[in-house]
Amino acid sequence: MADEENNTEEQAKPKSKLMLIIIIVLVVLLIGGGVAAFLMMSGGDDSAEEVAAEPTQQPAIYFDFKPPFVVNYQWKGRQRYVQISLSLMTRNPAAIETINTHMPLVRNNLVMILGSQDFEMLRTPEGKEALRQSILEELQKILTEEMGEPAVEQVLFTNFVMQ
Repeated sequence: MADEENNTEEQAKPKSKLMLIIIIVLVVLLIGGGVAAFLMMSGGDDSAEEVAAEPTQQPAIYFDFKPPFVVNYQWKGRQRYVQISLSLMTRNPAAIETINTHMPLVRNNLVMILGSQDFEMLRTPEGKEALRQSILEELQKILTEEMGEPAVEQVLFTNFVMQ
């Protein structure tokens, strides 16, 4: 009988050791899972807030003025011409609609700006840049009056011919 009791005790020790190891592994897994869940939850909120805080920028929309602008100048006693093709860049589709609606006003004001330029100045890069800025300001002024915001970001010369 003593042998049977010793044998039973020896069998109970490995089973209890095995159960203890399983319990320890489960506890470690539960703690590790809890820590991982906490880090994912806290880290995920920060990145979601950063993405939400950044404003999304609309894609650029380009509008070409057709037909190109042709302006004549007197320079050194001779008749000279300038032909300019313009495009504007905006991110607001309503700006294109407003430009189309008020196209007679827009073209009139741009022809007046182009006609008031000095032919000699238009031959320099600085003169072209000053003209580009004047046209941008005029378009922004018209759009601000008509729709409440300037809406045009850039004016681009797509063709600039002087003769």
